[in-house]
Amino acid sequence: MDEQIKELIPFLHQPALEIRAIALHHLVPYTPNGNEYRHLLMEQRSVVCKDLKQLCKEDPVTAHDALRSLINLSSDPLVQQELDDDDFLKYMGLLITNAKSVLADLACMLLSNMTKYEPTCVKVIQAKAEPVEGLTTSTRLLDQLVEVFHKGYKKEYNPQAEFHFLASVFSNVSSIRLGRVFMIERAPVDNLSPITKLQIFTEDPSVIRRGGVDSVIKNCCFETREHERLLDPLDINVLPFILLPLCGNEEYDMEEFEKFPEEIQMLGEEKKRETDPVLRLMLLESLILLTSTLYGRDYLREKQVYRVIQRLDITETDENMKEQCVTIVDMLIREEDKSEITKEKEEEDEDMVIEEIA
Repeated sequence: MDEQIKELIPFLHQPALEIRAIALHHLVPYTPNGNEYRHLLMEQRSVVCKDLKQLCKEDPVTAHDALRSLINLSSDPLVQQELDDDDFLKYMGLLITNAKSVLADLACMLLSNMTKYEPTCVKVIQAKAEPVEGLTTSTRLLDQLVEVFHKGYKKEYNPQAEFHFLASVFSNVSSIRLGRVFMIERAPVDNLSPITKLQIFTEDPSVIRRGGVDSVIKNCCFETREHERLLDPLDINVLPFILLPLCGNEEYDMEEFEKFPEEIQMLGEEKKRETDPVLRLMLLESLILLTSTLYGRDYLREKQVYRVIQRLDITETDENMKEQCVTIVDMLIREEDKSEITKEKEEEDEDMVIEEIA
């Protein structure tokens, strides 16, 4: 079998498309992680990836096999490096943003793997693209991806695509500072922060979509100097979208209730918490990051956030989660030490000067 697979690989770049397509079709089953013959393709990954990238541009059936193969192979970081290619990235963008593309979701899945490699994240953030009629006039590729994720909900943009895996792309992109800045800064095309188009999905039925969005929120909370904008109800207003998945159907005193963010004041009896423990933890970690600044602590206190977390702690069974709940409550109910506040402000000022000089 080893020799048969090795003999098939050169046929991926034969002049005749029919021969290339047949060879590809026979190689697809060997591409998943864990297949005993996958290593043969990995040994020739440079040639294989080059051929597969070309085959992605052929007819939909052939391109489907090529995309599936690359999705499987790109779970390996070495293949992710092979796909760090400006032209191929732009082609993935075209597949995703074309409203009639039958390959859009596969392209989203592949881009999700590609952006696990940091240099590719940078390329995605900096990439330019022609405006897409019916989608956006922006020439920034990442703007276009955010827009298709937002407008394409429930197949409203492309009947063949749900775009859930773009959430993983945004998660990967926002893991670096350049991506976090992109998500928080206002986009030139509409003066809106891209994160505002993502955060509304923290209670989506798709765990892939809401999980990626939760990750973007957490990553952006690392930007401590943006906490005021992140929390401002007239600006980004991220807090309700962190709290909503953490809320159950508990009753609160009217005095507490009236201080909550408006978006969580009218929850019905059917309201349920986030069921995925990994995502609940991510949301709690976002709150902990927001308590790392004086402004964040003061705002979360004002909105009675610790009341929601106290109710969550009562129902939570995971010990790690309970520890995070205790950390948040402790940060919010303790009295601020004036000397610590002064020191914190001095450190923030000092950091600002250093960054501006750099």
